[in-house]
Amino acid sequence: MKEIKVLLLLLFVIPVQAQFRLSGRVEGLKDPVIKIQVPFVYNFFARELVVPVKEDGRFDIRFPLDKEKLIRVSYDQQAALFYARPGQSLQLSNNIAGGRVQPAGGSLFKENKVLFATDPMEYPGFLTTPPPRDSLTNKAPDEIYTTYIRPWMQHVGEKTAAIEKTPLSPRLKKLFIQEARSAAYCRASEFARDIMKMDQLRVFFRLLYQPVSPKSGIDHPGPFYYWFVNDYIGYLESEAMGHMKASGNKTTEPLRYYNISLDSGTVMIRKIGKSYINWLAVKNTNSADVAEAYLAQQVFTMATEKDLKYAGALLEVLKKNYPASVYYPSLKNSVKELELLLEQNQRNSAIRIVANYDTVSSIYAVIDSLKGKVVYLDVWGTWCTPCKHELKFTPQLKQQFKDKDVAFVYLDVDENERDAAWKTFIKVNALTGLHLRKTRQQMDALWKELLANAEDKSEYYPQYFIFDKTGKLAVTKAERPSKKEALYKQIESVLNQ
Repeated sequence: MKEIKVLLLLLFVIPVQAQFRLSGRVEGLKDPVIKIQVPFVYNFFARELVVPVKEDGRFDIRFPLDKEKLIRVSYDQQAALFYARPGQSLQLSNNIAGGRVQPAGGSLFKENKVLFATDPMEYPGFLTTPPPRDSLTNKAPDEIYTTYIRPWMQHVGEKTAAIEKTPLSPRLKKLFIQEARSAAYCRASEFARDIMKMDQLRVFFRLLYQPVSPKSGIDHPGPFYYWFVNDYIGYLESEAMGHMKASGNKTTEPLRYYNISLDSGTVMIRKIGKSYINWLAVKNTNSADVAEAYLAQQVFTMATEKDLKYAGALLEVLKKNYPASVYYPSLKNSVKELELLLEQNQRNSAIRIVANYDTVSSIYAVIDSLKGKVVYLDVWGTWCTPCKHELKFTPQLKQQFKDKDVAFVYLDVDENERDAAWKTFIKVNALTGLHLRKTRQQMDALWKELLANAEDKSEYYPQYFIFDKTGKLAVTKAERPSKKEALYKQIESVLNQ
């Protein structure tokens, strides 16, 4: 409800021309809310507005909107894409209780009826019910492409052909068609990355991407186009590395598409992050506007994840290369907020780093110091996006067990050059608890301890473990913080032993 109150205050100072109204009636929801996700450039999941739905299914909300956007509306584990424009409105409804939400009225009804029929968010059958991995092991990439991808692309082609026959403006037709095609490429790439090895991917990416241009056919493209650009970088990287290998693995010569050597690129990744290298590929193969927007999204993402080091460094790259960027002022404010958080938590005694953590060779050396408490161990990394997503749910978790004998330990897996960034990150995020860091190599021994009695010995991130008050490992591969009640029950059961 806090988000709603803040939004209502904002609406008093934002003119109607800079707002969008979304209303309607959605009946039969299991969870009586809808979530409106407005992308900064192309990431729907960084910020969302949770809107309560009344008992009769009605809702009515106005929210700030400074330019046209494709927004994602989710409800009961379903979602749909809608077109929004400042000063306009859209009404939604489901024809039957629990049915799919669709356009029902408003000033943008006509446009959204076409977009809804196109459904860029449609998942192909090879993702909803994927074929067994074993059945694809011995198939060549071109056979997989012919069997699964080509029919999918033909299906999307039929949908885009239908858009051409509508009375929409030429620009909107191009926008919706490009979004549908871009999403189709993203689904194909998602499928391939999940089943193929690197040498197979290189061949598959050529089949998929070589015939197409990464450049947008319109100004101000939509979010799926930028996801396509992000996936296309994988193809460029594959081609660049293949070309370097064919040229004798000369790591000091500029890589194709990047105009930076592999050695220099490796240094820059350590300083600024992989996002910077990805932006170089976009900058050298796409328009200046697309490259600027892509870089701005990377700054926004890092700021949203409260990664001050990378957010600040990328913001400086944005300022240097696009001094008049429209994205810069708001991003500068976001980074400034992170700097203030760091300053506030510099002396926070509840954020404790294990003394001589670099010499710790057993996780029990840390757990034993907390005997008498149930310990929830979080194995994570500053480079791990799912790990950082889960951290958003830790305040609620800690509130649940406030004043109870529960301690929180965070085992970060990062290389030594990330030491300062790790310490900054936990302070910016006010991550109270006990912290230590290990390199991947050092982590081998700790994984063996943690997974000694586990049936699944996969070493993925993040992972969670619960120790009882005697220091014994009680739950291996415990629930994530985002699972809320399921995790709370696990911890409670160990507390009550």
